[in-house]
Amino acid sequence: MTARLLATPALSALVGNRITWGERVKKEPLPAITMLGVSPGRNYVHGGADPTGNPRIQFDCYGANSAQAKAVADALIATLETRATVGGIAFSVALLDAERGPLIEDVGGGLKVHRYSLDFIVWFSPAA
Repeated sequence: MTARLLATPALSALVGNRITWGERVKKEPLPAITMLGVSPGRNYVHGGADPTGNPRIQFDCYGANSAQAKAVADALIATLETRATVGGIAFSVALLDAERGPLIEDVGGGLKVHRYSLDFIVWFSPAA
């Protein structure tokens, strides 16, 4: 998923390589994106696990202000709602299931971090 997002010029122009799983790197410049797997999306057929996946992933889009965080969220939505093949994985159109924000966190010293949180069902399979 990281490679999929980094391969999108409009998104990487905003966040550079600041796309991580789990926790955002402390004191890293903004904007940035973090990802968290919410459900595995593992499918099964009679022969066992199916290589097609559809996990729910929470994407948190951070910015120094709400407008910057929203711009990252909008670029992420446009990216995930477009089919792409990256690194031998075919990504179908992802489904936006929930959106929360703007969320504002006081990080001390008079600084605030703004965030939009998006839950997507991401469909993928090995590329043909």
